[in-house]
Amino acid sequence: MKAKIPVSVYIITLNEEANIGRALDCLGDFDEVVIVDSGSSDRTVEIAESRGNTRVSFREFDGFAAHKSHALSLCRNDWALNLDADEELTDEYIAEVRKIVAQDEFDALESTRTLIRWGARPRHFGGAERLIRLFRKSAGHYPPRRVHESIHIEGRVAKTSATILHHENLTFSQRVAKSKRYAEARARDKFDRGDKAPLPVLLLIFPLSFIQHYVFKGHILDGVDGLLTSMNSAYYAFIKYARLWELYRGRE
Repeated sequence: MKAKIPVSVYIITLNEEANIGRALDCLGDFDEVVIVDSGSSDRTVEIAESRGNTRVSFREFDGFAAHKSHALSLCRNDWALNLDADEELTDEYIAEVRKIVAQDEFDALESTRTLIRWGARPRHFGGAERLIRLFRKSAGHYPPRRVHESIHIEGRVAKTSATILHHENLTFSQRVAKSKRYAEARARDKFDRGDKAPLPVLLLIFPLSFIQHYVFKGHILDGVDGLLTSMNSAYYAFIKYARLWELYRGRE
């Protein structure tokens, strides 16, 4: 029997009953899993607490970066791995984690993430999404952002082709609602930085974003799903700048 991987996995959750079981199923070899829930009304906490290596705590949601920073602070190991509730580690990725931690030559691992939407990979051009989820705690921190948070690493980063699976089983209306929430948070981040939303941007951001995703990123290959994905991406871009314009005029 293999020894436990000396890594703390941390996940933030809110009503992830449909996903959390799958995410936790692949984490049995890790020393601990830290769940920070922000008030789920479904069986998310119950499912998480049924796993032997999982600790669950509550914190009111105050932005993705702040929430994940808090979860990271609860991790007891020198190495930490962030996972979203709708993600799943592959066996190849777990093997890479074991190797990187055992070698102790790097401070983080950059990997790919593969989108799985309703059981299939969407078709498009371009390379795989790359991100850092495994890192030495002393080498990583989250810059303050409300949304689109990512860990900042100061140190040596190894790279692997092993992937994390992202299961996005959302209806189109759920995806649009999520885009609206994210656009609001992103607009406030940009407002805090002093960014502006000039008229040319408001005029052009929707059509240019749609063309970028539908044509140049190749979502045209994915039929109606690709069309909806591109429209949603353009909607997100427009709403973000429209809200930024409103914020500058004090319209809450």
